[in-house]
Amino acid sequence: MSDDAPLVDLIQEGRPSPAVPARVGRHDVLVEQGFIGVFVYQIRGDRVLVVHANKGHRDDVVAALLDAVDDIADAGDLGSIVRLRPIEVPGFALDRAALLGPGHTDFFRDGPLADRGMQVIPVHRSEVVDGEEYEACRPGIVGKNLSIRHYDWTREPSPRVDVRRLDDGKGGPFRRTRDSRRSSKPGLMRAQLVFAHHLPVLPDGVRVSAMDTRGHDLRLHREWDRLRGTLQIPGRAEPVDVDVPRLAVGEVFGPLFGGADFDPAALEAAPPPEHMLMMRVNDRERRRSDADDHPASLDECLRWLDALAPTDGNHLVFSGRSDGVVQMRWEGPGEPKLWLETPEPAHLRSRGRHVTRDEAETMIRILAREDRVAVDDLGGLETVPWGEPTA
Repeated sequence: MSDDAPLVDLIQEGRPSPAVPARVGRHDVLVEQGFIGVFVYQIRGDRVLVVHANKGHRDDVVAALLDAVDDIADAGDLGSIVRLRPIEVPGFALDRAALLGPGHTDFFRDGPLADRGMQVIPVHRSEVVDGEEYEACRPGIVGKNLSIRHYDWTREPSPRVDVRRLDDGKGGPFRRTRDSRRSSKPGLMRAQLVFAHHLPVLPDGVRVSAMDTRGHDLRLHREWDRLRGTLQIPGRAEPVDVDVPRLAVGEVFGPLFGGADFDPAALEAAPPPEHMLMMRVNDRERRRSDADDHPASLDECLRWLDALAPTDGNHLVFSGRSDGVVQMRWEGPGEPKLWLETPEPAHLRSRGRHVTRDEAETMIRILAREDRVAVDDLGGLETVPWGEPTA
């Protein structure tokens, strides 16, 4: 069909269901209903604005979205940026209308309305920055980074974090490619994932910046079981000092990155010190072979002791706060035995013996809780000069 065809015909081109005239709020629209959802089209001069929902469609939300962008949808060149306008609908968790201009919508991409089609999407203020480039936030609002299904209107907000490395290293949870190692370009990630899984296990020496959509800049590094650094609040000259338990970072900063005001009292409500160790795992059956130590709670360490496959060579290494080490490995064919030892570099040797899982668990608990290598408590130790195999 020619691009000069009436807009109504271009809207219908290739669509599975007809779009019929209707009225939503104060707006005359065309509504297409089908098995993949409800599509509401509004013809605005030589442009078309679409709203799409495949779950939880509500006319009051459609009306609020159209009302919110009514004053900007007819602007001359909307460009490549995302424009946000507030909405407030009772019982609806999302509070912003995000307008995507012609040439910057996945819905109209590669179609006859690519250069005339606009889209408005409901989002939360914690998910998108007003005025940012569409391609910068596209992985979040129409991609997988934030796990957002923008057409699901029953969803809860998915706050985002823009993360970047501040040090020059590589590796860890926030990797830099060869080309981006010295770049300040952030990576867009879910706040829940960053707070629960990445920040608590920052490798030694790694410093990161985690920024929310309003510009709160959280700069952190890990010191044993603490995350330390600063929080820069927009509009304030001096940053706030941050020193929180590594596992409490989500509890302390989750509300802020979800759109709430900063609460200084959250920094003071610190849980008791954590029992943790640095751990390194080698388990052939699970295809895990750690190159570096990483922080692990005592419970995680004990779970790995229970789970480590009894195969010759599989091993665990645990280091305490004061650098004391307890390590263990399965040895031998047939029914392997668990060898536990502590290395003594000053004497170029290790001391240990074969142990039961219960004995190994006791050694791990003492190292985590008392910061003490307790292999002498086992008794009957063998001394193994380095370079000689154990029997």
